[in-house]
Order: sequence, then C-alpha cells, then structure tokens
Amino acid sequence: MGNNIEALLKPQSVVVVGASAQEGKVGNIILTQVVKGKFRVYAVNPKGGTACGLPLYASVRDLPEVPDLAVLALPAGPTLGAAQECIQLGVKAIVAIAGGFSETGDAGYALEQQLGNMLRGSQTRLLGPNTLGLLVPGIGLDTNFLPAEHMRRPDPGNIAILSQSGSIAVGEMDSNALTGVSISAFVGFGNRLDINENELMDYYAEDPGTDVLAMYLESFADPQGFLERCRRIVPHKPVILLKAGRSEAGARAVQLHTGSLAGSDRVTDGALRQAGVIRVYDTQELMDAARVLAFMPPIDDCRVAVLTNGGGFGIVASDFIESNRPGIGAKLAVLSEETKQKIASAALSFAAVRNPIDLTASLNNAMCDAALSALQEDPGVDIILFTLGFQPPAIDENLIDIIIHWARNGSKPMIVVPIGSDIVLKAMQKFNAAKVPAFTSIWRGVQAIDTLAKRGKMLRKLQAAQADPVETAGAVAPTLQPGAPVGEYEVKAALREVGVNVPRSIVLRPGEQLQAIPLNYPLVVKISSAEILHKTEQKGVLLGIRDRDELEKAVADMRSRFATGDILIEEMEGRGVEMIVGLVRDSTFGLAVMCGLGGTTAELYQDVSFRMVPITRRDADEMLRELKGHKLLEGFRGIQTDREGLIDLLVKISHFGEFYQDDILQMDLNPVIVQPERAVAVDAKILWTQG
Repeated sequence: MGNNIEALLKPQSVVVVGASAQEGKVGNIILTQVVKGKFRVYAVNPKGGTACGLPLYASVRDLPEVPDLAVLALPAGPTLGAAQECIQLGVKAIVAIAGGFSETGDAGYALEQQLGNMLRGSQTRLLGPNTLGLLVPGIGLDTNFLPAEHMRRPDPGNIAILSQSGSIAVGEMDSNALTGVSISAFVGFGNRLDINENELMDYYAEDPGTDVLAMYLESFADPQGFLERCRRIVPHKPVILLKAGRSEAGARAVQLHTGSLAGSDRVTDGALRQAGVIRVYDTQELMDAARVLAFMPPIDDCRVAVLTNGGGFGIVASDFIESNRPGIGAKLAVLSEETKQKIASAALSFAAVRNPIDLTASLNNAMCDAALSALQEDPGVDIILFTLGFQPPAIDENLIDIIIHWARNGSKPMIVVPIGSDIVLKAMQKFNAAKVPAFTSIWRGVQAIDTLAKRGKMLRKLQAAQADPVETAGAVAPTLQPGAPVGEYEVKAALREVGVNVPRSIVLRPGEQLQAIPLNYPLVVKISSAEILHKTEQKGVLLGIRDRDELEKAVADMRSRFATGDILIEEMEGRGVEMIVGLVRDSTFGLAVMCGLGGTTAELYQDVSFRMVPITRRDADEMLRELKGHKLLEGFRGIQTDREGLIDLLVKISHFGEFYQDDILQMDLNPVIVQPERAVAVDAKILWTQG
C-alpha cells in the first residue's frame, strides 16, 4: 500500500530515538520490546554507550541506513526536533509517543501545529502524538511503553484493534492475552495529527491476516469517509465499533421536534446501522464480539439449544435468549423427539431433555459426547450454548477435548460458557487455541450468539440491497427557495409537488376575505407563518369546524390574534396512527431522515429512528421495525394502517432532503397520520441552514 502506511505497520528497519540503558525509563522499555522484532533495530541517544546490546548513535543521521520507522521516546518539546531530523532525512514513518500536545490546552496545541507544519509537503507519515503506538505480534513490532510484567502481549491472530485511546484497549488486551486471545495488530492513533482511522481501515481491509476490525473512537476524523469505508468493508470483514461520548449533546438547533429528538447519539446509531457496523458499548463487549466473529461464521437463524449441567444455568440462559430487556429476543430451539430420546438414553433418569437440556451435576464425558452428537442432527437447532459448571466430580480436562471436537467438526456452531476457577483458565486457553468461542459468563455467551445473528442478518440485507438501490428515477424537484422564510402552506405545496399526501386546503392572505370554500367539512383553521413554529402552544390551530358559520367565527378569531401571517384552511383528516417524519442536520454526519411515534407526545415517548440521506425502501422498513411502537403499524388490536404508504413517504422525504442537501437544518412533518388507505402529513415546517 502507498502513502508509507506499509512502512509504519510492516517496517524493515526501526530506530528508537530516546533509547535508554536505564531500566524503567520509557526509552528502555520500548527498546526492550522493539529488539525482539523481525526487523533491523537501531537506537539513538546523544549520550552514547549501549542499550539492550545495541550501540547508541548520537543522531538518526549517523545510522548506517535511513530506517523505515522512527519511534520517538521523548517528551513533547524534544519530539519536535527529532521529528524534524527524521523528516529531513527521509524516514518514511514516525510514531510520536509523547503526550503534552493538543490534549493539554493551548500551549500543547501550538506544539502540535508546529509538528504538523513540519510534516506538510513531506512523504513522512506520523502516528500520534500522544499514543502507545503499535503492537503487531506477527513481526514482533511493539512500541508500548508498558512493561511486559505489567501487560501481557497477545499472540498473532486475525483481529485488528484500531483505537483512538491506547489505555482503553490495553487492559482488555492484557486480560484476553491471559486466556490466549490473539490479534493481528493494535494501533493507537492518539491525537491523529496525520494518520487516522480511515487510512488504517483501508490497510486492514486488504490485509490477508486480518478478518475482523475492532475499533474504539471518541470522534470521527472524517465521518463521511468512515461510513464510505464501512459500506465497502463490511460485506467482506466485520467492523465492530465502541463509540464513546454518547451522552454529550452536540451543538444543534432544537426549535423543531426533530432537533430535540435527535439527541447526541441517535443519528450516529442510525448511520452506523445503515453502514453495517456492529455497535458495542464497553471494551469487554468489543473484544467478545471481535473474537466470536474471528472464530465463527455468522448464523442465518437464531434457534438456540441450551445444554448445561446446572438447572439454574439453563434458566438464566433461556431468559437472556428469549427476553428483550435484558436479552436478545431470540428463540429456544424446539427439539425433535428423536433428539430428546438420544439424549435421554445417555443421561440419568432425572435429567431434563427438553430445551434447556439439564444433564445435572452427574454429567460425565459420555453424556456430553452423546448430547452434542444428538444436537448436530436436529434440524430445529441453529446454534448450541453450552453452559458448563466445572465443579462436579465426574468432570475433567478430557471433557474440554470432547467439546472442542464437536465445536470444530460438528454441523452446528457452539458457544461455550465454562464456569469455575483454575480449570476454567486452562479450558479458556485450550478453547481459544482451537478457535472455539468461550466466555466466562452466561450473558456474554448469549451476546456472542446475538453478534453472530446480527452479522448474518446484515450480510443478507447487503445481498438483498443490491437489488434495492436508492430510488431516484422520476423524482420531482421541489420549487422552494432555500433560505427564504416559508409558512406551512408553502411547505405543503412543495411536498405535494414531490408526491407526499397533504390535506386539501386553501389559504387566506392578510386582508383577503373568506369566499366560497371548495373543501369538505369538518375543517381546520391554522395560522401559517414562518415565525410561528409551535402553533398549538400559541392557540394557532382550531379543529373540528363543522359549517360556514363556525368557519367565519374561527377565521375572525384567528385574525384577531394574528394580524399578520396567512390563514390556512384545510380539510380535517380522519383518525389513524400519528407519526413524526422529518429531516435533521447532524453536526457529525450531515442530513438524516427521522421517523417515530408522533403527535403531541413525540418528545414524551422519544421513540424514533434515523438513517442518513439517501435511504432505500429497505432502510425505511428497517427504521419502522426499530420503533418500540412498530406494532401499531402492523395490525395491533385491529388497527389498519397503510404501512407501505408510510415507507413511500419516508423515501420521498429522503428525495426532498437530497434536493436540499446543504440547505435544510431541520424539517418536521408532525403529525403524519397513517390511515388505512394512505399516510398524510397534516403539519409541516422547515428551518434552513441560512436565512
């Protein structure tokens, strides 16, 4: 790969600048790790002498060759001089370990800007500053300044960990390495002055030794670039993301419901789902999801057989499987009579052979072998969860080999949950070495099943999406002028142009008199003004007008309270399920489509979903299914709705957003009444980014 990323991740020669012979110093810890690598190693310290058996050169200029990679084990100030020397010499890549840059305030920011100015125009690439750097086990590249006795290093594997924070990842790498979990690389990019997550994703997307990308981010260097890479990578390799900073509200205008409902994280969640990213919420979950996907292919369905030697284990597992909160909302497999008979014939008479299958504390090797054999042949089983307490007397280490045999050679995927102490540590090490996904709690094991199911669902969706492109053919351009204040009447006229259903209406301009009304009663009278965004709170809406006399009184009342502004008279729509549909500009990802339960309770229920413009019909369908209240659109208690009409409306609003991609700040259609025959927007507002 170009751009000298290869020199960073697979160097042929490495120099540690700031190397030291004094134990405990950062320059000594890093050099101690680097000298173990499969590349030529040099060390620089102006004081001279030796360190780790290497001569200490006075300067990078004195080395016998220009190294591919320079690791700067120096404080922030001296880092600048060393970096300048490396850049002038033509070193291809630099790892700047030191903190004390932009993360510390104005003075540090100024130092970082100087470092950036040095890089500008050169071919040298820089990782950091403020980073632990790299750990690439396959070639022994390790720039971490954490001593080996404080942090275990994982063995070579197929998971790439890309992290904006080093400390958030090293703890999990340490504990996972204890049980034999392995990685292809850890890259901490720190302040990402130069190299960022997107370039690293490009590299590991093409790396044959990497099958899974596990990422920790606090922000996105290039949000659109990140999503584009995810869409390209996810069909071939899973991308798992722990996105921190969920609770911090972004800078946004909240005059409309769409703004207040977007929150700080909902749009991010929708964008990640749309791009196929598997999102997790803590570091353990990140590594668990990466491991199960590195070891096992996804599953197409999620009918789970629970095998255990403890009744309580089986009950807890069943609750997690079938419940939604907390749980994964899947199903226990219904076992065939033949399967139950095979298990019963090998078990004791008081064993439970219905699912969950409890072989009791009398479990021995033969029972386990027979039960796992029987489950392989059952067509109603998609995956096996084996929760195994290691305390009963008949259990020994040979049972681990039986489990590994069926996990590796059986037709059904298996997740193992070994529960215990010393023997479980040995079991976990053997399971990981054999690439059998094992987790030390029932909930973690059930979550691993959910990860496999999510990955399978995502791949099916991506395959189907090839025949479900964004529909743009025949889309009509609306005629609103961006930036010009518009009232409800003008917004609805534009919506009507793009095929969105709105009520039949007329408008009275200031000074116009009420004439013949070509509308059917009952009617609604509203104030239509760009300055009045929340009409209900200002009594700017009068409903249920039954005849001409009531209409004249309503118009007079409205005009007495609103001297300016148009008066909108509409046919009153019948009942239906009230939804909110809109567009909102997210400060990170741009313009998003939103839908949720609407009406006056929209902000109370906060039941909404988001996708980035443009969306497909499949995206729209998925948005509806994510809502807690989606059953209202699917015949709940006999309620009839035009669900397909609502999907049509969402796609048309996405088209609308495409036409005004850079112009719309927020747009509300609230409520959209979903009736048996159509979905109709009975209120509509727009705020422009300017004007």
